Amino acid sequence: MPSRPKSRPGQQALITDPDRRRRLGASFSTDTSMQEAWRYDAVRPRYPREVVARMLALSPAAHPVVADLGAGTGILTRALLEHGADVHAVEPSIAMTEVLAARSAERLQNQTSPRLQVHRTTAEATGLEEASCDVVVAAQAWHWFDDALVQQEVRRILRPGGVLAVVANYVDTSVPWVHRLTRIMRAGDVYRPGWTPAVDPALFGAWTTQETRWERAITPEEIRTLSTTLSSWLLADGPARKRRRANLDWYLDEHLELSPGEPVQLPYLTVLHTSVLPGPT
Repeated sequence: MPSRPKSRPGQQALITDPDRRRRLGASFSTDTSMQEAWRYDAVRPRYPREVVARMLALSPAAHPVVADLGAGTGILTRALLEHGADVHAVEPSIAMTEVLAARSAERLQNQTSPRLQVHRTTAEATGLEEASCDVVVAAQAWHWFDDALVQQEVRRILRPGGVLAVVANYVDTSVPWVHRLTRIMRAGDVYRPGWTPAVDPALFGAWTTQETRWERAITPEEIRTLSTTLSSWLLADGPARKRRRANLDWYLDEHLELSPGEPVQLPYLTVLHTSVLPGPT
C-alpha cells in the first residue's frame, strides 16, 4: 500500500521553488486554451454550499464585496454570487476569464447592478482600491502566488474586520483506493494534515481551519477527463501522458472494475482556512 501523504509543518509553502511555481502556474494561465478551460470548468469539483456560507458569514457586511483571487473559470465566483456577494474575479488567463464571464452571465441575467467585475490581472497586483473588499478568497490557488507580494496586496485591499479565506477541494486520500488513484493521476495537490497557508503574523491573525467531508458522483470517463486538468498532465510530454493514461485505464477498468458511464462516489475533503483582520479602532 502506498504511503499516506506526509504531514507538513504549518506555514510551510507548498511550492518552495519560485521557478517551478511559475512554470506550473503558467499551465493554467498563459498556456491554457479555450478547450482546456471549458474542460476544466466541466469536471472540477464545486464547493459545498455550507463552506461558502461559512466564509461569507465571518464578514460583518450584509452584502459583502469579495475579491476572488485566481478565480479561474469562476467555479467559486458563481457560488459567491448565488450567496448574494458582489465579486471582483481576479484571473490573468484569457481563456479562463472568457469561460468565467460566459458561465457567470447565466447567474446574472436578471440583475440590474454590476455584481460581478472581472479583472484580467494577477493576485499580486489586482488594481483594486485600498480597503475595498470585505472578503478576499483564494480557491485552489494560494500556492500559485508569490507569498510576500500577495500578502501585501491582500492586506491593502481588505477593510478592517475583513476576512482572508483560503479554500481547497482535495480528494480524500484517507480512503485507500482514492489514495492510489491520486498516485496514478500524479495529483500532487493533496491535503497535508496540519498545514496552514504561509502568512506574516504581522499582517494577519491566526488561522481557523475547518474540514468538510462530502462525496461526488463521477463516472470513470469524468475521472479520466479530470486527470487532464492537473498541472502535472498539462506539463507532461506525449510519452508520459501515454503511460499515465494506460495506468489509469488499467486501474479504473481492470483493478476497480468500474463500468463505463456508471457513477462512482468519489470522496472529497474541503478545507477552509480563515483569518479575520482586527476591526476599526
